[in-house]
Amino acid sequence: MCYVVAIFVLVNCVFLLAHANVGGFGANRVKSKGSTLRHVDFLSKGVRDSSCVNVTNHYYREAVLDNFAPIQEQQKWFGMGQRYWLNKQFWGGVNYPIIVFIGGEGEESCSRLTDYLYMYDLAREHRALLMDVEHRFYGQSIPTPDVSTKNMKYLSSSQALADLARVIDFVKSDLNSINSKVLTIGGSYPGNLAAWFRLKYPSSSVGSIASSAPLLAQTNFPEYMEVVSQAILEFSGQACFNAMENAAEVIQNFALLGADGYSKLSVDFQTCSPMKNEKDLSILLSDLMGNVQVTVQYNNEQSGTMNVVDICNIMTNPSADAYSNFVSLSAAYRKANQQTCEDANWADTITALKTEGAGRSWTYQTCNEFGYFQTTDSKNQPFHSWKWLNLDFYRALCAEAFDGWSVDPQVRWTNDVYGGIQIAGTNIVFPSGTVDPWHALGVTNTTGNMAQKSEQQVYIEGTAHCKDLYAPASSDPPSLTFARQVIAEQVAKWLKN
Repeated sequence: MCYVVAIFVLVNCVFLLAHANVGGFGANRVKSKGSTLRHVDFLSKGVRDSSCVNVTNHYYREAVLDNFAPIQEQQKWFGMGQRYWLNKQFWGGVNYPIIVFIGGEGEESCSRLTDYLYMYDLAREHRALLMDVEHRFYGQSIPTPDVSTKNMKYLSSSQALADLARVIDFVKSDLNSINSKVLTIGGSYPGNLAAWFRLKYPSSSVGSIASSAPLLAQTNFPEYMEVVSQAILEFSGQACFNAMENAAEVIQNFALLGADGYSKLSVDFQTCSPMKNEKDLSILLSDLMGNVQVTVQYNNEQSGTMNVVDICNIMTNPSADAYSNFVSLSAAYRKANQQTCEDANWADTITALKTEGAGRSWTYQTCNEFGYFQTTDSKNQPFHSWKWLNLDFYRALCAEAFDGWSVDPQVRWTNDVYGGIQIAGTNIVFPSGTVDPWHALGVTNTTGNMAQKSEQQVYIEGTAHCKDLYAPASSDPPSLTFARQVIAEQVAKWLKN
């Protein structure tokens, strides 16, 4: 949840590095399907060419704008309503199970319900109906005439959960299948929603798979970059870490020179426009660091994309110094992403964040509820010299994107509502990967006893973001195969009882 303000990222590229949907706040990344925040929809990497021949597209026209308003004040959504998809390929019919994939911070598509996801195998085994629900304010599910700041008050996780309860109830009724058991599945932010749905609407489902779910809302999230650093050290060693740290310090020194330094960086990194001030600089730095972040977050998940070893091979090239190697690395990313230049313009970013799209919507959610701001505050990561990517950077983005926003996200309240990593829901599996930076805010094997005995951690050695949600492959490590076995056993228990 596979974007990511959380310096985030998001959504559907053919390959992770074959599109501009990578980390950072450059205007083009913000505008390309949810790329802003570093909370990336796990499907931003490598969607296989899968046939949607069995998938049908629908709109729930009774969706309610404010689910918590008194009944006499409730209004229906503007436009077509909430979009969802169904796949009846394996469905046994009335009162057989329904497996619901929860949409998140990006546009959904029919391909969710095809054979590139593991839930397709689960549907086959249990003769289940497959369903995918698009989140309000993403894709075509826009409930208001515009996305002005005053209308964004209708965008929240609590409204999304209520939407989900309503549309599931509608589909069950429409199919005359009221007694169907419902399993909800989500990855990344939708992983949160899957867990929270069990907490808030326990009668609407029998269990949830909450993959790579950052359940703990946290304004400052420097741990993200600490996990990135751990992955670099694990896969490529101290030399790569040192090279990135040295390159970052050289960039810092150029930046501190002012106009002359900005000019040098603009030339070396081929910025789309000359940098004029520190705000422009912060956009460039967010994109440069974002490249590394997303590579780690989805390390080794798709063939044909750069992994940690690949980027470290560039960074430790003995024929050049660390700074020159980092310049070469950024050029390699631009080539892979088919970019002709590097964004470095604060005004362009703010314009993009004021425009309808996943970037604006997810930025609002992070500014309001979750934080997830991936700062460079920690000394235990190679970009610690980039002081420009601190909390003030994110606060300024929130303020300018949302008409003077002047407060930090309400993370304490969010954690009070849902319980953070001590969520007290039943029948939830929490898979997460050791390489995924988001596990720092999620349930792992070090979390300790959960609030409910039927909540189960599945910490997967060597895997990255949401890998367990993909269809099994011959290249899967034993840890991932075992994790899916655990998940399958729990699903069977929930659906057959």
